[in-house]
Amino acid sequence: MFACFYIPDFPVQAALLPEPAEARATLRQSPLAILDGPANLPRVFATNVPARRAGIQIGMTKLQVETYGGVRLRPRSLADEDSAQTALVNFAGKFSPRVESTCPGAVILDLAGTEKLLALRQNGLCENNSRAQTPRNQPPQTKFSSQEDFWQNAARAITTQAAEIGFDLRVAIAANPDTAFLAARGFSAQHFSPAIVIPAGEEAQRLASLPVDALPISPEMLEILKGWGILTFRALAALPTVAIVERLGHEGLYLQKFARGNVNRPLLTTTPDAEFIAAFEFDDPVETLESLFFVLHRLLHELCAKLLAAALAAQELRLTIGLEVRQIRSGNKEDEQYRHEWKLPVPTQDKNLLFGLLRLQLENTTLSAPIRRLLLEVVPVRPRVAQGNLFAPPSPEAEKLEITLERIRGVVGSADPNGIACVGSPSLVDTHQPGSFTVHNFSSDQNEERQCHREEERQCHPERSRLIREANQPEESKDLYSSRKSTEFTRVVALRMFRPVLETSVELDGEKPHFVRLWHRHRRVLAASGPWSTSGNWWSESAWTREEWDVALKTPAGLGFYRIFRDPIRQQWFVEGVFD
Repeated sequence: MFACFYIPDFPVQAALLPEPAEARATLRQSPLAILDGPANLPRVFATNVPARRAGIQIGMTKLQVETYGGVRLRPRSLADEDSAQTALVNFAGKFSPRVESTCPGAVILDLAGTEKLLALRQNGLCENNSRAQTPRNQPPQTKFSSQEDFWQNAARAITTQAAEIGFDLRVAIAANPDTAFLAARGFSAQHFSPAIVIPAGEEAQRLASLPVDALPISPEMLEILKGWGILTFRALAALPTVAIVERLGHEGLYLQKFARGNVNRPLLTTTPDAEFIAAFEFDDPVETLESLFFVLHRLLHELCAKLLAAALAAQELRLTIGLEVRQIRSGNKEDEQYRHEWKLPVPTQDKNLLFGLLRLQLENTTLSAPIRRLLLEVVPVRPRVAQGNLFAPPSPEAEKLEITLERIRGVVGSADPNGIACVGSPSLVDTHQPGSFTVHNFSSDQNEERQCHREEERQCHPERSRLIREANQPEESKDLYSSRKSTEFTRVVALRMFRPVLETSVELDGEKPHFVRLWHRHRRVLAASGPWSTSGNWWSESAWTREEWDVALKTPAGLGFYRIFRDPIRQQWFVEGVFD
């Protein structure tokens, strides 16, 4: 079975969709006309039912409409129509994964295999309608006497849900897509029931009363048929097929198949929208976090609902806040933006977790101006698949861990003066620059990669390779080696690093250091070894170079061994650490 979702007077409903629900209901009861055309002579492009009852016709000029009085006029907005069509496609995607955007204001979807989903939605609707009449311990049950009764109730449930998002929808269900489309569009013009079901084999009988102008027909062909007295589908379907082909060609044969409901074609399905973005703009700039959190919670609810409908999860969350900055002297307004993004350790669909991250970040952030607009963006991925423990939850839970880390970032900050993250898992960088490291966010995938890297390093490192060989030796040789090793002692020289490194000044004797300023005094260099020159990243802005020296200094505590280096780029000396 196929279903067609059709919006009557689509330009009018698209213009009213951004309005609040109360204002939208009031405007629908009033005569409303949509104007389109050149600015000097706009004409009526679309009307609603009250406007047609008042005598407003398509093609009237603005001046003619104003003579009627009481008719609201609005210019046509293609952006509103595109937004309404996108919303209609997304709404249809909740009922079937195969949706075709047929024309503005109409979509067709394949209902094959969606019977259980539609039954659940009908049961939910019946539960909401009969909650007061059903005993508390007995859930309402929906029984259908026939298949047509089931589809009829499903269509009514769909129209009820469409009304909640602002659409006055007509739903037609038939065995082929074009029959459903013709029924939805044709019977909507006659103000029939918003839910129409045409069983298989009864297409010609149910469509017989529709006028021929409901067909996808050219004006010339329509004029020919009306000249013959063919005004309805019944009259067109009754004509001899051979005579139709002889006089009207293949176009006439195709129209007759439409009238008989015999056209079968595949759906041209649309790909789902890959962008998960929610935006909001305040009428007046706000300064309180309560108002901000209220809107953010609603935006996150919409995004998570889209993720659930698309069977996806959020891997990254990005927040952009537009600030309103007023220039008092010039009177101009300048917009500034605050941006922040979260790379989640695991994909999630939990809006409470995402809202907790937003709340913790904004509570620890001081914005420089009132807030004008909000923009939330989610980077979707497939949800993670993991085998859980049968007797205990995973420890720690990734969601709770991320909330805890966000609280720690609020205390210690997100990054240090060097731009390195303060919270996360440290890892080495592929460089020879001493002391270089970075911090990654905690992630199960990254932990697995790091474990693999550690295994590779263990296999490649000479010392670790020796230990692995010793571990694989027979027990006899291992005992002899351990007994001999127990009598030996190995002295290890350790370098205690100063973080951050200490800035200093060095006096040279020729090319060697002679005095080094340490602890606010100049210390004589008793011995020096060096220099060892290293450099890297000379091709980018992060270029580094250094000349290292190992020096022996005379200090009040005795002889001390230190490592100093000179940065030729900054023309500065540093004390990097002390040897034990």
